Order: sequence, then structure tokens, then C-alpha cells
Amino acid sequence: MDYQFIRNDRAEPMAIFDMGAETLGLWFSEELGRDHHKIAHLLNVIKQLENKDIEHYELCGREFNMELNRDEVEVYATITREEGEIDIPQDTELYDQESISGCGLEDFKSVLLSWSNFIGSA
Repeated sequence: MDYQFIRNDRAEPMAIFDMGAETLGLWFSEELGRDHHKIAHLLNVIKQLENKDIEHYELCGREFNMELNRDEVEVYATITREEGEIDIPQDTELYDQESISGCGLEDFKSVLLSWSNFIGSA
């Protein structure tokens, strides 16, 4: 999984992930941002998952939600999992590459620590 962290023209941190993992970049940039408390909380959740104290954790955000288990992390746009029926023509396939992505728990932890270091250097 390739990614890079940059600062936009307003000096806000942004995460850019390769195609197929764009949602992770949006989550880091828009949901997590500079929230050191949320980073510490997620690192604690990851530790609990690694120690097998918990099996699963869900984090609901404004635009994106996250599900973590002992093996992987999945980030998805809230709208992709909202309850209710959507009227679309039969046999229509929805493009969701930019609304859902995931990675292994160990990889996510590494990126989260890198993000923490990046935003701490502001």
C-alpha cells in the first residue's frame, strides 16, 4: 500500500493513497485530521485487538465509518451502508472504489503512527 502525506495550501495535512485505497486517504484527511486524542484512542483499540481483549471495533464518523478486527481495517463512506432501499435499474453495478477500502491491521497501525508523526511536525 503506497501513500504520501502532504500539506495543502492552507497547511492542512492530507493523505493521498494509491488507487483502490483512496477512501483511506479521505478518512485520514477528513475524519482523523489533527485529532491526537482519536489517534491515541485508535492505537489503544489496536493494542486491545492485538492482545485479543476485543474481537471487533466500530468507529462512526461524519462522512466515513471504520470497522477494525484482529486482522483488518475497513473504511467506508457512511452512505454506502445506510439502511433503506435505493432505486436503481436491475443489473446495475455501483462503483464503490472511492467509497470503501481496507488494509491489514498491522499496515494500518504503521500508517497511523506515520500520520501521527507527520501531523506532530506541523
